[in-house]
Amino acid sequence: MTHQCNLETVNRFAIAAAKLLRHELNQEFAADGCSVIVIAGPALDKRLFDKWTIEAGEQQMDIVYLAFKAGREHLGPTSASIFAERSGVVFRYTDCARWSPKDDGPLLIMPSGLNVCFAHDDRALVSFPSRPAGSLRSGIARARVRLRLAANAVPSEHLRHVQTAWPLAA
Repeated sequence: MTHQCNLETVNRFAIAAAKLLRHELNQEFAADGCSVIVIAGPALDKRLFDKWTIEAGEQQMDIVYLAFKAGREHLGPTSASIFAERSGVVFRYTDCARWSPKDDGPLLIMPSGLNVCFAHDDRALVSFPSRPAGSLRSGIARARVRLRLAANAVPSEHLRHVQTAWPLAA
């Protein structure tokens, strides 16, 4: 039997992730329009992977995709993926870890096996050329807790945009 994700719960996580991933806006790009969105839904399969790759390219938008296991949404996302459009090319990173610093600074998303991580500045994904210093395991645990707490704190009025299709935030 196929289970649908609880849209209210996954939207809370998407809204919280968009907030927690935010870094200071680089003033050089302050006038640019927003081109990053956080989307939450079921685990990526080939159809969804292709859909978000095409969408990122056509919309010239960076997408952070949070995947959830149906029936266990309250535990948080099981994985994160990034679809980053740069000059007509969509770079895709799946099975990314979420990491949090000790000082409650912005969360980072770290693609598996690469020495790079991402956050956003309200306009687009920002890449950092190295992984953060500190314990990977502890940072992942902090991110899980912070994201869950932030999702639980999202006010109901922020969920008015919940749709029967795909939840969106950013």
